[in-house]
Amino acid sequence: MADDGLFKGFEDKKEGKKKMSDDAVEIKIRFKKSWLIHLIYIFIIIILLILLFYNPFASYKCEKGLNELTSEIVGDEPEDDVAEEPDIADEPEDVEEDDEDLEPETEVVLSGKVTLTIDDIELGANKTRVESITIKMDNQKKIFTPSVYVYWYDPDSIESMKSTPKSKITYTGAIPIGVKVWKLDTELTAHYLIAEDDNKEVFKLELYDGSTLLDTKAQTLTTN
Repeated sequence: MADDGLFKGFEDKKEGKKKMSDDAVEIKIRFKKSWLIHLIYIFIIIILLILLFYNPFASYKCEKGLNELTSEIVGDEPEDDVAEEPDIADEPEDVEEDDEDLEPETEVVLSGKVTLTIDDIELGANKTRVESITIKMDNQKKIFTPSVYVYWYDPDSIESMKSTPKSKITYTGAIPIGVKVWKLDTELTAHYLIAEDDNKEVFKLELYDGSTLLDTKAQTLTTN
């Protein structure tokens, strides 16, 4: 009898399990592996698009930057830290150089000579007195201190008078390379002409560098 009760209980449990199984609905869903991979890719793309248009950390960074900016504006800054802008008006403008200014300078070749020219002889109103003698010295040799011997005489004067200078004049200072005009007036120690011939007077000038004769020039004037 005891075995019958145990068997009966087992049958009841089996019938209850069967009854429950009959009430349940079994659903089976099948996915291909490729579908699952595609769904994962689509999900990742959607997340990236959301992060692209909506950054949850942007408001935090912006608020932090505004707070720092506000604190810098409110705080007192020393005046020395303010950089002064350069004055544009004072800046020099670029000046275009002409092509002529860029041409190389030609080297001056000196002849190595010093030449003398008699430019003008000024006589008094009655033509018996020498007022001034203007000479020109073209120095193509070196810087030096010139001296001038001045002669004048009649064509018929004796040789000793022709060889005796009326004035010996040394220039004050040195003359540079180039042309120098020198007017002799107050430097002359003699002024009156020779009275032996009233028609002509010969003027001769000698240019010296120390004791070296550089050039000689003569000119004849009509005095009548």
